[in-house]
Amino acid sequence: MTQLTDDSVLITGCGWVTPFAAGTIRDCLQAAPSTPPNGVGDEGFWAVPEEMRNTCPDLTNELKRDRGAWVTAVAFEKALADAGVDKAKLDANSFGLVLGCALAGQLGMIAFASEVRDQSPRFVSPIHFPQTVGNYVAGALARAYNICGPNITIASGSASGLEALIQACGLLQSKQADLIVAGGAETLTKEMAAGFSEPGTTLSEGACLFVLERAASAAARGASELARITGFEAVAGDQRAATVGADTVFSTGGAPVPGAIVIEHSIGRCFAALGAAVVAAGIGALAGLPVPHTPSGETTAVESAPLPGQAESGSGSSAAVCVAEDDRGQCKTLRLAAPGGSAS
Repeated sequence: MTQLTDDSVLITGCGWVTPFAAGTIRDCLQAAPSTPPNGVGDEGFWAVPEEMRNTCPDLTNELKRDRGAWVTAVAFEKALADAGVDKAKLDANSFGLVLGCALAGQLGMIAFASEVRDQSPRFVSPIHFPQTVGNYVAGALARAYNICGPNITIASGSASGLEALIQACGLLQSKQADLIVAGGAETLTKEMAAGFSEPGTTLSEGACLFVLERAASAAARGASELARITGFEAVAGDQRAATVGADTVFSTGGAPVPGAIVIEHSIGRCFAALGAAVVAAGIGALAGLPVPHTPSGETTAVESAPLPGQAESGSGSSAAVCVAEDDRGQCKTLRLAAPGGSAS
């Protein structure tokens, strides 16, 4: 594993919301079916159950009112709890948020336009107008949790969640924050799901957020290390990631590497949350947890996988590479090392 310094970026917690569970990496991987269930209901996608609103009963009314906000808030709460963060002790000015959302603001815009059409502008609720703004969810979280540090929303297609993690690493290393919650979240409607449907692809809702902090900050509060980010970068478009078969993956510009685990989630493709969810699955794989996966189709919007077996000699740990391609054809890579991980 790379040498730990005070400025090393650590992942100390993860909150994950899927249509099957909400909780930590272990909770969600254990709850995901090994084979996809038949049918997805009338919505045309796997939706996060409404009863999950009660998972975190203390959410503010604003967070409960918007579907994207409450799904994200549940993952946010789970991530902070997993990291052992006491919200009351956080320095608001050193607490940041970077959220990836491929469809940022679009659902709010559609709902607002429909309400104008159905009721006329005179009777539209003013509460709904802010929900048309692309960074509404990030703003709602900032108001609810007193986040006064960096607050960024990224809409970069299916790489949005992974790009959010990369941006968070840069903010931490430039000392613009001590602790950042970052990842991706997405909700859908029946109409949106129909517009994005592809043969053999099941869409889903969800959110996957991580607590990232510099090692010095984590050590000061006695936090445990889920994983260490050993590198992050954008890769030129001619060095595209590729998956070959179900048991092989290669990262960028080289030959396939045998023995890796290809992650194509049976919980469905969750757009912006997918890149972050693959990071979570990669951490789970490094910890020896069973990771549900299905063979990739002929084309996938995100080509991602954990890459075990890259530990330095004697470190007792493994490394992972997660790669996602955004809508601009740029590949993003995030290299992880998990303490005491398993390469199985």
